[in-house]
Amino acid sequence: MCGITGLFYPNDTMRVEQSLLNKMTDSLTHRGPDDRGIFIDKNIGLGFRRLSIIDLSRQGNQPMLNEDSTVCIVCNGEIYNFVDLKHLLETKGHIFRSRTDIEVIIHSYEEYGVDCLQHIDGMFAFAIWDSKRGHLFLARDRFGIKPLHYYYKDGIFAFGSEIKAIQEIPQASLNIDYKALWNYFSLMQIPAPQTIYKDIRKFLPSEAMLVKGDGTVRRWQYWDILVREDNSKSEEDWAEELKALFEKAIMTHLAADVPVGCFLSGGIDSSAVVAYAAKIKREPIKTYSISFAKDGLEFDESPKQRLVSRQFDTDHYEIIVGPDILNVVDLLIRECDEPFAVPSAIGLYHVSKLASSQVKVVLSGDGGDELFAGYVSRYDRDSIFNWTAFLPVPAKEFLKYMSGLVPIELDRVSPLRKIRKFLEFASMSDAERYTRLLSIYSMEQKLSVFNPDIAADMSRELINDYYAGAWSRGYSNNLSKLNRRLYYDIKTSLPDEMLTKMDRCTSMVSIEGRVPFLDKMFVECAMKIPWKLKYSRNNGKKVFKRLLRDVLPPEVIESKKQGFNVPINNWLANDNEKISYNSQIFNNKYLTNLKKRYCNGDKRFGYHFWILKCFNVWEHLRKGVA
Repeated sequence: MCGITGLFYPNDTMRVEQSLLNKMTDSLTHRGPDDRGIFIDKNIGLGFRRLSIIDLSRQGNQPMLNEDSTVCIVCNGEIYNFVDLKHLLETKGHIFRSRTDIEVIIHSYEEYGVDCLQHIDGMFAFAIWDSKRGHLFLARDRFGIKPLHYYYKDGIFAFGSEIKAIQEIPQASLNIDYKALWNYFSLMQIPAPQTIYKDIRKFLPSEAMLVKGDGTVRRWQYWDILVREDNSKSEEDWAEELKALFEKAIMTHLAADVPVGCFLSGGIDSSAVVAYAAKIKREPIKTYSISFAKDGLEFDESPKQRLVSRQFDTDHYEIIVGPDILNVVDLLIRECDEPFAVPSAIGLYHVSKLASSQVKVVLSGDGGDELFAGYVSRYDRDSIFNWTAFLPVPAKEFLKYMSGLVPIELDRVSPLRKIRKFLEFASMSDAERYTRLLSIYSMEQKLSVFNPDIAADMSRELINDYYAGAWSRGYSNNLSKLNRRLYYDIKTSLPDEMLTKMDRCTSMVSIEGRVPFLDKMFVECAMKIPWKLKYSRNNGKKVFKRLLRDVLPPEVIESKKQGFNVPINNWLANDNEKISYNSQIFNNKYLTNLKKRYCNGDKRFGYHFWILKCFNVWEHLRKGVA
């Protein structure tokens, strides 16, 4: 975990001021408390904060230069194939001055140019300044594990691991993007490439960018999961292949010159990571868990956590939490720099803080659900509407018209409300319906919650262009229906929700989170597996469970999926905080009525108010900065 930032003024119009670059760099101190460095050459400046993981000597510090100082890099992340890649480059005459994994990127760039991305395997966000060619080369890893944001306006190109670095620039415009806010109220986060600000964008997973000296920009996607499903192998064959790749992935992700531990939620994925890490490590692996007090027992998985810990003889630590942990929401929103309302981030922050007292690297089970169909209820609900694929457009338009005849404001148990929802879902396209299954606020609720003047300027689409494109590519890859949905999740909600949560919660306490499920070869193998070996109604991860049947306790393998979450509905029910919402953005009359219904026992609006609360916190922090 490190922090990178930089400024580039194409056309040599301005010179980088050291004082400004210092501010941008030091805004990321929490990401890298071990060292800092800056590089300035006229109109280009690069800043770096280091969290030392591999090669703890000063030779691993950044910004890092090549032999003749014509290439300079700042990079956040880890390159897992650096040993093999280093040996290959040495046979080609490259001379290395450190043991750090990041140095291989410089030499790979010298050898292959921007195609070095085809040779690098890991999690990363980097920027390379090439003084000979006069261009800046930036890239984000294949799955979006590491964040990267950029701003390009009025001759200023700036980038940063977090938005706060760009906010240090006095000329940067920070106008709210209300189309992004529309998506936030659906998904609890703002999907890439959008941010809450119109002029600050997120790099997409697998995105590379070249900013040339004349100011022109080239952007491209350098990788995709271009695999076809393979029906030639049995479930046992796939399990054996996955086993070998998973063990290799865990081994590479354990590589570090500092202590490494594992998050242990009690679910299949984190338990599998712990099982294989314990097998590889010679000493007991440290594991970290969160459990809940009596008001969150339905989310508590501590019995399974302790069972796994005992089986693999881990050095186990856990923290028991209650509603008082909601008081860290200000810290989380400050870290995210924009509204982010994924409730499980609250728990992850606390377990990350627990781990930070003993280790600098933690492995997590993120990615397993997206690869092996862990979100069973989502697929079950979606499959109910398989028949709609055969409906002609006029029939869908008729269903949509009929749904509009049913009143919106109905009690949850009303048969009419269920009829309305059924008609709405049946009239939607596959992409629209699947995204609605992930959404909190419905279309009608968003039209009601926002001030009419604001709502008129918002997109009425449920997804942005990138999300729509990811859905289409699932079809172009000729994937089955289930694997299309998994592909979509890997491209969208995984980086924007799960990996953002992991990055921010670990960086807040200056540790590095790693996700071995997202090893490139392991992902490509998993996506080749036919859907019938992953999922059947009410049963996901079939082939992965087969892999683990002789590894994990049956209580873990056979238990119903809970997911890592917190009892936000229960906790907010006792939240008597009076919040006034910005009337320029929100329809306070509607919100007052919604709050009244929630306080009277209609708990289905808990997540709705959590989204509002997180936005309110963000707006308060923004005004404080302003």
